[in-house]
Amino acid sequence: MGKQIVFIIVLLFITAANAQKKQLSYKQVDSTTYAQYLKQDWKPLLELGKQSRIEGIDFYYLKVRMGIAYFKENKMLSAIKFLEEAHAVNSYDIVVQEYLYWAYRYSGLILESRLFYSTINKKLKEQINLDLPFISTLSFNVLATTNIDYDEILQEDAASENNDIRILPKNYQLFSLGMSHPLSKRVNLYHQLSVLPTNSIQQENDEGTLVNESYSGKESRYYIDLTVALGNRWYLDAYFNFISGKYNNENGEVFTNTYTDIVLGGAFTKVFYFARNTVNVSVSNLNGLNQVQAGYSVSLYPLGSTLIVPFGTIQYQNQDPDTNVIFTGGLSYNTEKFSIIGYGTIGELNNFIATNGAIIYNQSATALNEFGASLQFYGKNSIIKVGYSFMEMEDNYYTENFDKTTKTFSFNQQNIIAGITWKF
Repeated sequence: MGKQIVFIIVLLFITAANAQKKQLSYKQVDSTTYAQYLKQDWKPLLELGKQSRIEGIDFYYLKVRMGIAYFKENKMLSAIKFLEEAHAVNSYDIVVQEYLYWAYRYSGLILESRLFYSTINKKLKEQINLDLPFISTLSFNVLATTNIDYDEILQEDAASENNDIRILPKNYQLFSLGMSHPLSKRVNLYHQLSVLPTNSIQQENDEGTLVNESYSGKESRYYIDLTVALGNRWYLDAYFNFISGKYNNENGEVFTNTYTDIVLGGAFTKVFYFARNTVNVSVSNLNGLNQVQAGYSVSLYPLGSTLIVPFGTIQYQNQDPDTNVIFTGGLSYNTEKFSIIGYGTIGELNNFIATNGAIIYNQSATALNEFGASLQFYGKNSIIKVGYSFMEMEDNYYTENFDKTTKTFSFNQQNIIAGITWKF
């Protein structure tokens, strides 16, 4: 009997305590968030708005106020979520239209902003006055690659046997000029021409003596990517990379070898409020080998903004007849003035296609991994980029008939990246 009384008393205390808890009301949320909106108290407004939605109180003007509050807090992806919800309720609100347009722009969804622009109020269109120039961006980039171990491995080769041949890359520089063209509000075209002069040594073990022959080469690449906005933050990319080149023997022999390679592929991208997902597939013929590559990429926006963005990719490669899986992961920190990006790739990068076909790892050696970082500075009408990466490389020996053997040698490679992009 005594235990029952104690239980009843405890139950009464709990009931009384719950009764004393203040439940939010529509009137309280509306008046308080409106006052906070007028005073521009964005953080308290968002805290109250979140609690209100948890308790089931949600209405049009709360969506609008929270969307604008997230916009002012520079959390554009969260702003888009609430502003899109508000726009779905009332598509004629010019304030919502304006904030949603700029939220798309500032979050990097340029094509989405162009599509949305065609639907907004006429006076707002005149105020924004969106212009589609023939060239929206012009970029120049340089990649300088160096074989760190070149001098050492040129002089010694304890692992080779008589008539073993290996190719020793010394260095190369990749010069690229790219342009972006907004063909319409829905379609954007980017294309890039790259020139790649190379230097290498063909080294043969001739009865214990290393005989070196110098080769020089020049490779050209033309890359084109067409991006189409499908609506509701869906995007389709179709890309093509055409590679042609030749290399010459510089030891007095009449010898020139030419080659052409192609890459053709596409990708679907869906941008959610807290993640960007891409599925890609490509077919190619690189260095005489046919391959199919497919993969999945994701970028996460845990803060509802692009301030801190973890990202990763997994790529599956099937190449005459080998298969390979490559993993990439990294993290970027982005502000209005600069971005810092760190990344690492693990897997055999041989005839590997990255960044929707814009980057091709087609040198004869295989990269076993790559680790790097880059820094970007944002000016009013320009972006300056510098970066560095380190790669562990592995290549095969060849017979005197140039048949690839299973015997390998290793070296380390470093890459220095620099570039500038002008925005028009």
